[in-house]
Amino acid sequence: MKRWLQAYGLVLASLAPLTAAIANYTPLSSSTSPKYSVGIPPGSTISQSTKGGIYISITAPTSYQWVGLGIGRQMAGSTMFVVYADGAGNVTVSGRNGGQGHNEPALDTSLMTGVTVLAGSGVANGVMTAFVHCTTCTLASTASSTSSPWIAAWNEGSSINSKSLSYSISQHGGNAFRQFSFDLTKSTLSSDSNPFVASSPSPPSKVSSSGASLNPTANPSPNPTSSSSSDPDSDDPDSQSSSNDFTPDFKTIEQYLKAHGIIMGVTVVLLFPLGSIFMRTVRHPWIHAAIQIFSLCAMIVGLALGVKLAQFTSMLFNNSHSIFGVVVVALFMIQPVLGLIHHHLYTKTQSRSIFSHLHVWYGRILMILAVLNGGFGLRLAANSKKGEIAYGVVAGFIALLYASVVLLKRRGGEGGGRRRLGVFGKRDKDAGQRDASS
Repeated sequence: MKRWLQAYGLVLASLAPLTAAIANYTPLSSSTSPKYSVGIPPGSTISQSTKGGIYISITAPTSYQWVGLGIGRQMAGSTMFVVYADGAGNVTVSGRNGGQGHNEPALDTSLMTGVTVLAGSGVANGVMTAFVHCTTCTLASTASSTSSPWIAAWNEGSSINSKSLSYSISQHGGNAFRQFSFDLTKSTLSSDSNPFVASSPSPPSKVSSSGASLNPTANPSPNPTSSSSSDPDSDDPDSQSSSNDFTPDFKTIEQYLKAHGIIMGVTVVLLFPLGSIFMRTVRHPWIHAAIQIFSLCAMIVGLALGVKLAQFTSMLFNNSHSIFGVVVVALFMIQPVLGLIHHHLYTKTQSRSIFSHLHVWYGRILMILAVLNGGFGLRLAANSKKGEIAYGVVAGFIALLYASVVLLKRRGGEGGGRRRLGVFGKRDKDAGQRDASS
């Protein structure tokens, strides 16, 4: 009789793919690759703004310390599920918030109130399996999106063997990270029940808060249907799509992020303002122009790195920082033209024109906008509070220094123009121009 029941269970498991539509993702071409699947039950209210039901499957060999799946384009601010062995033949499923992005994801107790670890989860035959039902999840897209953004990460090593939901996990390696997309139109379930195991209960019953308390005695369905994910490293036909042509590793993304942030930060907070201060103190228009042109070239390089980074992370022109940043750089391209017109007119009339004032105030406004957009970038990258404070302090100090130099030079009578001697002992006919070329 027992054998008949086991055979019946296997038959039901084999039929599960025919009754459930699941979106699958396999990031690596090796047979030991982690595997991820999702399914949305009928009547689920899940969306970008509304919490709702979703089924998630995460499996990986026990040679991995932990494996994780996140909802969103990047780790910062994402909803994440981290799975690791608990040391008692089961798995711990920890729902976490991506938070600041550069720090370890923290346990999200609010998320965990709607997380249920389902029958079929556990550790057996060298494989960790987590079947999860979440009712407190939201998406980073609509539930009918054909390219819903997700992330995956993993770390190989000895088993963690902990039941703690807040266990501190090791940082994954540079290539152990993927950004991909699910075609959620292929993840529509026929019923609100565990789609990964045959004849599972509906609705699912909650298990212990430390993770799965059930051994995988049920028969899991390994590949319910075709997937809609994307990753060029995978040879699994169920894991291919056309949403991304290239998915860089985490280390590459970090390098682009640091390069973009450093170049842009130094340029808008230091180089441009110091070039203007240099004009007020050393008083040589062509050296001033050379510094500002160099700064503009550095800004263009920073923009190019930022655009590439946004393409890697699917964040180009879908947030205020990238849109505003391109606009500000485009506006900066006009400033050298205004400076040349201002210089040309002054050498003819020996007096300031409308272009003189326009060059000065246009430049000041652009510097303020660029600094503000840098702050938006720090927030988008989920930089630490200390980093944001440091950026604000440096920008504030430079702004105060610039204002002080301008006020001191005005009180010192600078701007006499034709009567004032220049830096080489000759009458400086461009003195007023130098006052204007801030």
